[in-house]
Amino acid sequence: MSNIRSMLVFSVVSCMTAHADTIGGEVSFGIFNHSPDGYASYTLPFEDKGTTADIVDTLGFSETQDIFLKLYLEHPLPILPNLKLAYTTLSHKGSNHVTDFYWGEIDNLTGEVDSSLSLEMTDATLYYEIFDNWVNLDVGLTLRYFTGDMDVNHEALSFSTLTPMLYAKTRFDVPVTDLSLQLEANAISYSGFTSYDYELSARYTLAMGIGLEAGYKAFHLDSNELLDGFDADMNYSGPYAAAVWDF
Repeated sequence: MSNIRSMLVFSVVSCMTAHADTIGGEVSFGIFNHSPDGYASYTLPFEDKGTTADIVDTLGFSETQDIFLKLYLEHPLPILPNLKLAYTTLSHKGSNHVTDFYWGEIDNLTGEVDSSLSLEMTDATLYYEIFDNWVNLDVGLTLRYFTGDMDVNHEALSFSTLTPMLYAKTRFDVPVTDLSLQLEANAISYSGFTSYDYELSARYTLAMGIGLEAGYKAFHLDSNELLDGFDADMNYSGPYAAAVWDF
């Protein structure tokens, strides 16, 4: 009986050791240099007037930089999904001279307008590895929490929403090199709300899983459901760079 118990203990320890060898993940920290494009408008309830303001030409938003963080945790259990956590922030400030401008309680303004936007996105993604070789493919579901503030001449709007998004990521490891190419994306569209984002990048691994990544990011948000009277159709895109640790 003692031999059987010893064999069982040895088997359990061996399995735990094997699983521990395959538990890992990845963490990255990056800077996103993004240019804005699109429009926004805000109309008070029961009123039918509002300027469709171009966020560049009217509000004066311009190119800026913000940070993003990503963490992937993977395990060897085939039934349970892996986990990705991410945080991204987009912020802009601008000023411009406007004519016949309407925004909420701002009625027929001709003069200077100062504006700002802060948009934060926090993601929790459950995904499965479909392929895990020199070609990698992950698919899953992201739950994204949007929170934001927009201020036009001290008339502040705050909004937040929680939405699911489809998730996919594919990576191609270039043979006999430390270079890999990657595409990662989230997307959702339903009545009154459309959003998507993607990253197209190249990564070079230096040593001990530490690498450098650079590429192009784009984010799109089109919604009239974030807040009553607020309508936005905005794009942010540009190059990014990140430091990565694959552990």
